[in-house]
Amino acid sequence: MKVFLISLPVMFIPLGCAPSYSVAVNGYSATVQIVHIPQGATITVVTDSNVPNPIMEKEVASKIRKLVAEKGYSVEANQPDYYLLFDYGIDAGRTVTDMIPIHHPGFYRPYPYSSVRWYGYTTYVPYSEVVHTRWLTLKLIEGKAYRNSKSAEPVWIGEVASAGISSDLREVIDYMLIAAFEHFAQDTQRQVTEIIPKNDERVWLLTEP
Repeated sequence: MKVFLISLPVMFIPLGCAPSYSVAVNGYSATVQIVHIPQGATITVVTDSNVPNPIMEKEVASKIRKLVAEKGYSVEANQPDYYLLFDYGIDAGRTVTDMIPIHHPGFYRPYPYSSVRWYGYTTYVPYSEVVHTRWLTLKLIEGKAYRNSKSAEPVWIGEVASAGISSDLREVIDYMLIAAFEHFAQDTQRQVTEIIPKNDERVWLLTEP
């Protein structure tokens, strides 16, 4: 797999908030417009047999087919209208250092002739953690063009990335796939951020057998 580098803000989840993933999506259309794919069109998902983990490759392809079908397209065809190629990966991580503010509250004690007020103070505790960038790329190519040349130009490219402390690409890729198909075949014109909770029903539906 190729190495994909992107600079992303790291999403820190405050205490008391539901855990979620922040996913950045950029959709590019060859016509700078939405790619109009007729309902019922056939899209074949192309796998790469030369990847280091062919089992995960098949697993990801199966999830993509499920999402394609949910869009109203057929995934079974000998001469499909489109081919959908995908690639994904994760970097080795980088160490991020920051400070956590800890507030020590004050107090107020009234007395008959005077009072004592202590306003408290704030200290800062350093911490560091390893942050990983996870990425996914989707390429949609017209069927006839792809059959003529495997290097045919795509009609749509979706670039997806997420930065965080999890190095479990197998888990995080589900959230990236969901974010990608929220903008499938669209030219987003800019980077769009999707916040997907870890308990999102779409993740459960995507991963169920």
